[in-house]
Amino acid sequence: MHIPDGLMDPLVAAIGWIEFLLVLGAVMIVSGRRIRERNLPRVALLSAGIFVAQILNFPVGGGTTGHLIGAALFAILAGPALAVIGMSVVIIIQALMFGDGGVTALGLNALNMAVIAPLMGWGVYSLVDPVLVNRTRLGRSLSIALAAWASVFVAAASCAAELLVSYAVSAGNYGIAAPISVPAMLGYHVVIGIGEAAITVGLVAYLASVAPDLLTTAKTGMVAAGTKSILKSDTVKAAVAIVLIFVLVLPLYILYASAGRDGLEQVVAEADLEEGSPVLNAPFSYGKNYFETLLGGILGFLAVTLSALGLLRLLKWRGAR
Repeated sequence: MHIPDGLMDPLVAAIGWIEFLLVLGAVMIVSGRRIRERNLPRVALLSAGIFVAQILNFPVGGGTTGHLIGAALFAILAGPALAVIGMSVVIIIQALMFGDGGVTALGLNALNMAVIAPLMGWGVYSLVDPVLVNRTRLGRSLSIALAAWASVFVAAASCAAELLVSYAVSAGNYGIAAPISVPAMLGYHVVIGIGEAAITVGLVAYLASVAPDLLTTAKTGMVAAGTKSILKSDTVKAAVAIVLIFVLVLPLYILYASAGRDGLEQVVAEADLEEGSPVLNAPFSYGKNYFETLLGGILGFLAVTLSALGLLRLLKWRGAR
């Protein structure tokens, strides 16, 4: 769902930047005083894990692929404010380091995937979970699945709206007409959202078993780490597990999904458009074979971890002052 350079009307892209920066600034101000030191590595690790998960597309049929956004997962595990911050770091690193999404469209991409998606996921989860969790053991999984699906679908609807508005205000020079963009974006992401829901439920169940201190609830917030040292903590175990899963799943991605188009790329192809030249030539790429993609994933994992950790420490320091 990453919008490339040259697809959006400059005015729409500029408005996306303004809206994203305003929301991000407000979230940073609000969250600065609430960040706890011992939770910083977990949030940074969660950001990095979502980054590598987004690399791994899965086939949804017809040559189209989807990938995990992870916004609902982030919001459920860390709360909406930290989810907006962490997802913003992911989107920015993707654009600047790997050219995934255009720099001119970064504001819109971040608005869709780092603001709308986590807030929608958190909102649905907060409304549905109290109703379902006490009725059946499957209630929690269903509430997580609904939150994840809604986060993808609403973010896709937002992207479709941006495409049609760009088309309208530019007299067809930018964007994609509504008869193509709306049904195609929503149709593909109905299915992609199901994949997001299944992966999110599985990841929450996995984290609950191997790294329970990463989990939060709407009432308790981020769980404390206790007195264990960082080298023996569940955080490090989870980091190793994330990298190991990436290494093991990567061959399946290379075999079955690396050549496919994601939902937005498929819509652009159906509209008979070509992506414009990027404004910024990214220094790295995700690669076309196993080892190149593995290297790109590890570099991105480290970059997101360090960037998120540094930003969160800065926010905590400013909040303390």
